[in-house]
Amino acid sequence: MHLDEIVARKRELWNHTTGVPEVGGERVRPAVAGTFAAALRGPHISVIAEVKPKSPSKGDLLPLDRAVSTARGYAAAGAAAVSVLADAPFFGGSPDLVAQIAADPEVTVPVLYKDFLVDVRQVHLAHRAGADAVLLIVRAVDDPLLVDLVQAAAALGLDALVETFTEDEIERALTAGARIVGVNNRDLQTFSVDLDNSARLRGLIPADVATVSESGIGGRTDLARVAGHGFDACLIGETLLTASRPGDALRDLLGVPVLRPEAAL
Repeated sequence: MHLDEIVARKRELWNHTTGVPEVGGERVRPAVAGTFAAALRGPHISVIAEVKPKSPSKGDLLPLDRAVSTARGYAAAGAAAVSVLADAPFFGGSPDLVAQIAADPEVTVPVLYKDFLVDVRQVHLAHRAGADAVLLIVRAVDDPLLVDLVQAAAALGLDALVETFTEDEIERALTAGARIVGVNNRDLQTFSVDLDNSARLRGLIPADVATVSESGIGGRTDLARVAGHGFDACLIGETLLTASRPGDALRDLLGVPVLRPEAAL
């Protein structure tokens, strides 16, 4: 199962969906543009810790009855933000799971709504679920839709983490108005991972745009390597979720904070 198949199924689903589904209750906290981006930027590299029940490549990762407690553990361990899978068929999450975590009083950090967005209504669904930001995957949409998604998020007070994999996709993201650019080290067609992708692409992103390296960070050596390339943050999922206590694994990973190069000057 690769990206094209997932996106095709997602488009089919939304083509047969009327309006925006109800999810959760009232937002516990207002959506304020810039909240997620601000959480990522600081003297040390930040971590967006992921709540992902399963994946096509790794199978089951986290029982749903441990999802909220895992998010709490991440927040307590020093995560800058928590990413929660809203996709059900392929990753075992749901908008309701995002809503549960976003509404939990012990999850005191911003929440990223992670799904394959192919329709502006999904941005509204993320807002209803209480998220602070949405993930947008450049290669999943055309340029006009990417612009619409970025603008819809901004209008609702949500930040957009715009994910790229190639030089061309970075240009498309910036042209669409992205203020947070992610570089995925995982090829979503083959699911192979190459951490050097972050090294290759970081220099193409302006200094005033927040940056996130996604996938492939397996320990403090990788964390320091990504920090050395000047990234503000990294998104980590499977490395934490394969540990018996993901929150403790994050606390151990953060250990002594890893300075970013410009912060050391």
